[in-house]
Amino acid sequence: MKQPIRAFAIGLLTSGVIMLIGFFFWGTTSANDEMSTEEMIPLVKEEGYHVLSQEEYISLSVEKDKKRKENKKEQATEEKKDKKENKKDEATDEKASEEASDKPEKYKINIKPGMATSEISNLLEEKKIIKDSGKFDQYLEKENYSEKVQIGEFEVTSDMSFYELAEKIAR
Repeated sequence: MKQPIRAFAIGLLTSGVIMLIGFFFWGTTSANDEMSTEEMIPLVKEEGYHVLSQEEYISLSVEKDKKRKENKKEQATEEKKDKKENKKDEATDEKASEEASDKPEKYKINIKPGMATSEISNLLEEKKIIKDSGKFDQYLEKENYSEKVQIGEFEVTSDMSFYELAEKIAR
């Protein structure tokens, strides 16, 4: 066992010495090691890169931060507008359903295992319980009712709000 280990160690030592000799005699210095910054810039630009001074880099990063903050503010205001519109839509849906008929439509919905919320919404729209299945489906998703929908039979009426319907089918 000692002999193979010694032979391996001698091989490593020999290869190390050969590499060291090659490094000292032939060297690995190139023209790029001795170039100044001004000489490197055109070569770097030829490769498709951009060269920025420290001041330019700082100003660009400050501008990016400002844009990110503006985008976040815009998104927040859009979300607030969407919430207001959804509340208005719900209110108009409730009013429209009340005005549509004096006698509310009744329906017994049977929710089966594996039924998607979009299927439930479409079924409720077909039976004239709700006006817009897309809005109700979005409501279920947004208010996290889609994960809580229960299997079974539920009696619903057309005079129920989105909240009441969601509470009825998702316990």
